[in-house]
Amino acid sequence: MSGTEVIAQLREVIEGDQAPLSAPAQAMAEAIRARHGGAVRALIFYGSALREGEAAEKMLDFYVIVDSYPAVHGRGLASLAAWLLPPSVHFMAITDADGNRLRSKYAVVSEAAFLRRASGRSLESMLWARFTQPATIVTDNPELRARLIDTLAHACRHFAAQVTPLLRGPQQPGDIWVRGLCESYRTELRPENPGPRAAQIVARFPERYARLSAILLPQGKDGAPDLPDVGALRRAACAAKWGLRRIIGKPLGALRVLKAATTFDAGLDYILEKVASHSGVKLDVSEAERRHPVLHAPKLAWRLYRAGAFR
Repeated sequence: MSGTEVIAQLREVIEGDQAPLSAPAQAMAEAIRARHGGAVRALIFYGSALREGEAAEKMLDFYVIVDSYPAVHGRGLASLAAWLLPPSVHFMAITDADGNRLRSKYAVVSEAAFLRRASGRSLESMLWARFTQPATIVTDNPELRARLIDTLAHACRHFAAQVTPLLRGPQQPGDIWVRGLCESYRTELRPENPGPRAAQIVARFPERYARLSAILLPQGKDGAPDLPDVGALRRAACAAKWGLRRIIGKPLGALRVLKAATTFDAGLDYILEKVASHSGVKLDVSEAERRHPVLHAPKLAWRLYRAGAFR
């Protein structure tokens, strides 16, 4: 199968993921658009709320694609930081028409940066690994929608290319996706155990991941993936690349957490709540630390690390 044919089939899978937003997600999407106005080119809804169903107490996750950072942050240090280390993470809480309190964590990224990073033209795996998972694209621009569908298709192909050298022989259809998500999570500052989390995500959509594997991986006589041995040298090179991602990914993650503490309302409280929900580690902070999270970030990060919050 040619590369063009592979992408066309992957696009069909991504198109199959598209569905109308639920009422809570739609309300939040409209609120985000209202906050940032004409700067918003598209939104991508993803994450646990999409996988498991929205509830009033569940955080709604979006990527917000914008035309430029100054259109959101103004011309200053915030725009420079967003350009140097995308995305910028923000928080929003609203009350919907039914009186439900909804919360969203959304990441702002420029269209150019998203198309480049999510398609695989970035060493860092955060975007192209994340968007091998189901996601819903929201935009009124048909040309941009097509580009985003194409980008998510390329994310799946790049993901497979970066993971298959680590495996060999007969596999279950979901194995490559669990292994790759686990490797990607290990490059980030995540409090939960990467292995079980990755397995849980893939198990949610077994037929979808089986179809992706059928498109991207060589199949054995039983119709299940059967990966060739690429040799010790190539396997070691692939493992070394993932090692490099871990080396650079965790410091970049720490810097993004620091940025989030400046763009969230009650950002420090949210971060600590998120850490506690995944790791069980609870940290008491002073009012001074809450008012000046950036100033106290190194000390807080060290205390969380000592307490075992990050694996």
